[in-house]
Amino acid sequence: MKRKSDVAIIGAGPAGIAAAVQLKRLGINPLLFEKSTIGGLLNNAYLVENYPGFPKGISGPALVKKFKQHLEKWKINIVKEHVVRVTRYRGDFILHAKRNYTTKFLIISSGTKPKHPQFDLNGLDKRIFFEVYPLRKKKNKKIIIVGAGDAAFDYGLNLGRNNKIIILNYNNKIKSLLLLFKRIKQSDYRKNITYMPNTDISTIAQLNNCAIVKVFKKQKERCLVCDYLLFAIGREPAMDFLPLALRKKFPNGDKNVYFIGDVKHGNLRQTGIAIGDGIHAAMSIYHNLKTQRAQK
Repeated sequence: MKRKSDVAIIGAGPAGIAAAVQLKRLGINPLLFEKSTIGGLLNNAYLVENYPGFPKGISGPALVKKFKQHLEKWKINIVKEHVVRVTRYRGDFILHAKRNYTTKFLIISSGTKPKHPQFDLNGLDKRIFFEVYPLRKKKNKKIIIVGAGDAAFDYGLNLGRNNKIIILNYNNKIKSLLLLFKRIKQSDYRKNITYMPNTDISTIAQLNNCAIVKVFKKQKERCLVCDYLLFAIGREPAMDFLPLALRKKFPNGDKNVYFIGDVKHGNLRQTGIAIGDGIHAAMSIYHNLKTQRAQK
């Protein structure tokens, strides 16, 4: 594996993949880093309906599979390492992972990380989840989903066919697309999904192989028992590896640093937006490289 490249991309979600493919088309071999699974939040998506070319929609994992095939077609290898820190030395970026890598241009497509609740979750590691894809193959389980945005109801659709689901909302405001909420109510497995508004969690504890969730609803306390809890209470940019000097360039970057996809756009987490970002960044870098080489 080469350890120096003109361009390095941190994160192989839709934005990072699009940037890598476009760079390869332009004759540039990027280093594409991914610490876990390619595809980013698409791995959580029940159905992607606004990505052109799939009029009936396509599941997130199925679209990720096609993206993987696209990378393979262009012979783009993933550097399966966790970039823990980025530093700058004599105009280059040093990416610190299992080994150190050097690049002139840095594309940050690291996506988002889930927000965690404020109460104590110690000892509940095997019961608490913040992404849906590890639970997708579970069957005949009781799963509590906490949240009322797009992700929460999408997770309900993901898991409800084969499991008993409770969706907890601490107030009565539904933040998701109305379309998703209606699908929960109209699905052929709607009896498996219970929506509980105005329900606030007070404590979570483990008992044997279950989680005991104490909640308040209408000022009355009750206990819910489940196999797993899945939190969908918001996300924030994943930039822990960046030093303060580079974080100050967020979100617009400069001629050498590009923030693209979900890490840049907050709640506007859409595959189409991310892919456009990736292609735009790749083309900008290509033109900047041409200009730099012409000036030498």
